[in-house]
Amino acid sequence: MSVKAKLPSLVSQFAQVIETLGAITPQSKIGIAVSGGGDSIAMMHMAARSLDPQRLHIVSVDHGLRPEAKDELEVVTQQANALGLSHTILNWVWDQSGNLQAAARDGRFAVMREWAVQNGIETLLLGHTEDDQVETFLLRLARGSGVDGLTGMARSDIREGLRVARPLLGMSRDSLRDWLRDEGIEWCDDPSNEDTRFDRVRARQMYAQLETLGLTRKRLLQTVDHMQAAHLSLQRAAHDFAHKHVRQNAGDLIFAPQALDLELEDTPRRVMAAAFSWVASKPYRPRFENLLARVEQVRNGHKVTLAGCILLPLPDGGARLIREAAATSCTVVGADDQMHWDKRWQLTGSAGEGLEIKALGKGIAQCENWRETGFPRASLLASPSVWQGDRLIAAPIAGFSNGWTAQIVAVFHSRAFGIED
Repeated sequence: MSVKAKLPSLVSQFAQVIETLGAITPQSKIGIAVSGGGDSIAMMHMAARSLDPQRLHIVSVDHGLRPEAKDELEVVTQQANALGLSHTILNWVWDQSGNLQAAARDGRFAVMREWAVQNGIETLLLGHTEDDQVETFLLRLARGSGVDGLTGMARSDIREGLRVARPLLGMSRDSLRDWLRDEGIEWCDDPSNEDTRFDRVRARQMYAQLETLGLTRKRLLQTVDHMQAAHLSLQRAAHDFAHKHVRQNAGDLIFAPQALDLELEDTPRRVMAAAFSWVASKPYRPRFENLLARVEQVRNGHKVTLAGCILLPLPDGGARLIREAAATSCTVVGADDQMHWDKRWQLTGSAGEGLEIKALGKGIAQCENWRETGFPRASLLASPSVWQGDRLIAAPIAGFSNGWTAQIVAVFHSRAFGIED
């Protein structure tokens, strides 16, 4: 059978993947990240043919790094309009710190996530392909990643409270471009995709040589599949271990002594790393060597800080993990009566002009009943509070509610391991 004869099945394959994701309901609003490249352009057109266009919302990010990007995004706008889809262009500016590609990746997701939350988008579709999966595996293998890293990218997962789906993971880059040519659809090629200064480009160019050793696309993807199965088993074990040995107390996590023994087994290590990520509201976990050393210090009775968190030893040999107040930021209150803060908290109250949500900090001196809450002082210092200028309006966790409430928006055990209780 010719390649061209197979091409129409890509749309059917896309529609089937969308259906199997399950989380995309007939009423849900779906965001589609489109850069103008062949993969994301194909995804936009396939989505328009498979789903109700009224539910689809196209989003692009202008990084301000290439003047050609504006023309590329104009192509996206024209095609989106022709399909009857809305198109929003967001801006992200590099602060010149860190690795450019990593910063752009994180910054791009941050602005898209904020856009999704503001617009009630429940799922964001990303255009990663089979080729991206292979390249990700090779890059992580080169960095010495373990099972978690070698799982590659999931077809669907939750990132910072937003469901992210990758419906093209079973399709190759070449097949998508063949489909676009067959349909007469224009796309743009980013010249940075051929720039050998970037690791991913070098991995792509190295792939042809690996095939001569038998490391074919099929073999590499089989390994990814094996790693994903192993990862799921380890996540289930960690979920069950956390249920037995970790207790959530508002925004803190309390560990039984067994959860601090990280010397030999994967499960407590996995739970501890996930706990730091959850409390710090960060997608990335602390480096393993740092984590091991800090937890050992706590087992010896010392208070430690790591990755925006404080780990306090407890009399029973366990520990309490607390958000570090200095690592949080301030959120300006909008018109909505429900506000989110530090990516974990939801506050409800009477919003007003000039209100801000930030860590309580020194404001604890204005909370006369904070000792009656049962929380350690360090926990309350990092708890959410509402301010108007220098005046404390509310600190619900510290016993000064003033008509406001604050609660954690997700349970640690299910959020951290992707397993619903």
